[in-house]
Amino acid sequence: FFFSAIECELDMISLLSSLSVAALDAPVPLISPRGDFQPAAASELASVGGARSVVATVGGRLRARRLLNSIFATEFDTARAPAAGEDRGGAYVAASPQAPELLLVHTEAASAGEACEDGAVADESAFGCFALGLADAVLVLPPCAEPTRPVLVSAYEEIFAQLAATAEPTDGKRTLLVHLAQSAADAAAIKSAAMDAWAAACGGGAEPSFDSRFELTAIALPSSAVDADAFSAGATELRTRLRTLARDGFGTPIAATEVAARAEAVWLAVQSAASGRPGGAALRERYQAARAYEASMEAAVLKLRPLSAAVAKGRVIDGFGAAADSLLNGTLAHYDDAVADVSGITAELVARRRAILSKQLQADVKELFSKQQRSLARSVCKRYERQLLAVMERAGNVAQYQRDRLRKNAERAYDAQVASLVVPSLGGPTRAQLTQSFSAQLTAFADRLGGAPPLQLHA
Repeated sequence: FFFSAIECELDMISLLSSLSVAALDAPVPLISPRGDFQPAAASELASVGGARSVVATVGGRLRARRLLNSIFATEFDTARAPAAGEDRGGAYVAASPQAPELLLVHTEAASAGEACEDGAVADESAFGCFALGLADAVLVLPPCAEPTRPVLVSAYEEIFAQLAATAEPTDGKRTLLVHLAQSAADAAAIKSAAMDAWAAACGGGAEPSFDSRFELTAIALPSSAVDADAFSAGATELRTRLRTLARDGFGTPIAATEVAARAEAVWLAVQSAASGRPGGAALRERYQAARAYEASMEAAVLKLRPLSAAVAKGRVIDGFGAAADSLLNGTLAHYDDAVADVSGITAELVARRRAILSKQLQADVKELFSKQQRSLARSVCKRYERQLLAVMERAGNVAQYQRDRLRKNAERAYDAQVASLVVPSLGGPTRAQLTQSFSAQLTAFADRLGGAPPLQLHA
């Protein structure tokens, strides 16, 4: 038979666990998948001695249960598929002999469509708020191995969604957020995403600040089957970080018997505030709008890049106006298609992101147009100057009829080329207005040129 390193490790951990009287034989339910609190937890926790810090998980589901078992010798069910009619959602508390200073609370939202008791809310936002209100440290497991920034913002916004409305004064208490990445983690980028999510949860206000409520650290914790050494290093780092929570200023250890009462109070506060925060559908639509914006902008930038490179070299692109107009309208149409099925609950956000997308693209296109228009004007003026000098070299002076003819040719040349630069959807100057403006510019240029000693113009 073949046993993986992690299975051997779990067997040893289970043996150690059975020898300890301070550990719970199995995780004890605090909240059922349907959202009802389990008062029997208090008597179960009576067997656990000593004051302990509380650590909770958010996200991850099966991965979170496996990590807790592997790192802390707990006994969460890690079967891939639940039995018929079973839902593993809810909140469960466990005590481990390998971490006598901790109580470990695993939270998991109920499966979609699972009915809750008496209108209770047991989704990711509710359990995120519960974990943050109860625990001194929260282990955050992202929804995928390499989440993009919008995915991170969405995940943290779901966790924070109702905390600002639920939490009572914290008296300066801060919570440690431990982001458990599956690959190398950019702590600064993760914190930036979490801060944006917190600002959104607080309605865009500056208070309370993220740093006044949280400290975020990121630990790379890949699968032990993929990189056993990196997993071992990450697990050691996590255990070390959690061992000194109270000393590091994250909460005060409490007796295990008090955890049930505290958990019940927090869950009641979560439920009472649930009606005042965005539901799961609204949060998913926020993410959908953010992803649609990002994808549309990314596609537009890729199309603008070769145009920008050409303009940077001083080129005037024939047909720029039609191409840019198609890009602008096509990008907005792509965004509209991506958010076509969102409901009215996020309509304002969808419209705001569309307006931002349109404004940013129009600014980029306007800049490219302006650069080309200036390049075209300079080019035509230079050609006009060369033609005047050529006449001067042949005849010694420039007659008025020659000046008028060359000027008219310059205006025609400008008008013909600027027509292909105009972007109809920008709503800027028309072709006629641009040509008229250039005509005035050409007059000023000709007057300056005519006053120069080498080109005294004669009637």
